[in-house]
Amino acid sequence: MEDIKVAGGELEGRSDGTGDPVLLIHGSIIADTFHPLRSEPALAGFQLITYNRRGFTGSVHHDGPFSIKQQAEDALAVLSHFGISRAHVAGHSYGGAIALQLSQDAPDVIQSLTMLEPALFNVPSGPDFMEGAGPVVAAYQAGDTPGAVTAFINLVFSEPNWRERIDPHLPAGYWEQSIRDAATMFEVEFPAIGEWSFSDEQAASVNVPVLALLGEDSSQFFVDGLALMKRWWPAMESAVLTGASHNLQFANPGGAAKAMADFYSKHPIRGTQVREGASASAMSSR
Repeated sequence: MEDIKVAGGELEGRSDGTGDPVLLIHGSIIADTFHPLRSEPALAGFQLITYNRRGFTGSVHHDGPFSIKQQAEDALAVLSHFGISRAHVAGHSYGGAIALQLSQDAPDVIQSLTMLEPALFNVPSGPDFMEGAGPVVAAYQAGDTPGAVTAFINLVFSEPNWRERIDPHLPAGYWEQSIRDAATMFEVEFPAIGEWSFSDEQAASVNVPVLALLGEDSSQFFVDGLALMKRWWPAMESAVLTGASHNLQFANPGGAAKAMADFYSKHPIRGTQVREGASASAMSSR
C-alpha cells in the first residue's frame, strides 16, 4: 500500500497490473470488498487501483460531516497520485454514490462507469429500506457495535448465510476491522448519504458508457435501483451475477471480473494516461 496525500491526511492505496486503469471505490463497513478482483484472470490486462476510503483501516479518520462531494475529491486525489488522467470508475454501494458524484465534478477523468448496486434512495422501496435501517442505528446508539454491524449486513445482503459465501474471498481479520471502522459509517457516512441526491438532470449529463451489476439474490431496494438506472441510461449494459446478493463482487468475483473486463474491452482508453510530474514509482507501475 502507498500513502496518498489528501486534505487533512493520507489514504492507503495501491495499484496492481498494467493496461487501462480501473478505479475501484468500495462501499461501507467492509473496505476489502474489491480485494478478490485483484487476482481474477479476466482483469489481468488492466491496472486496478484500490484504496481504503477515509475512515477505513489505516486511512485518515474523520470526525464530523464529510460529504459525498468531499469523498469524490478523495477519489480524484487517488487518481492524481498514480498519474491517471482518465480511468474506468467502478463503485460498490456507497462507493457507487461517490462514483456518480465524481461524474459530475470531474467528468473528464471518467472513461466509463460501473455501478455495483449503488446506494440510490429515490426508488419505490427506499422508504422501506430506511425503515429497516432504524433498528440498526438504534443498536449502534445503544453501544452494541458488533450487533449493529451484523444487523446492517443482514439488511443489505438480504440472506442468512452471507458469512459462508464471503469469508473465503476476504482477508483474515476483515470482520474485526469492520467493527473498528463502524463509527465511520454510522457517524460520518449515514449523515452524508442522507444529504446527498442524484437527480434525473444529473443523470442526463452522464455521457460515458455505463455497466450495472446486480446480484441474483439482491433485495428489492437494489432491483429498484437497477430499474432507475435503466430509465436514466437506456443504452446501459447490465448483468446479473449468480450466487450473489449485495456481496456480488466478493461472492462471485469471477462473474464480476468477466463482466467488467468484457465491458472495458469494448470501451478502451486510447493514449497515455500518465500525467507530467507523476511519481517515478507510479510511472514504473505502468
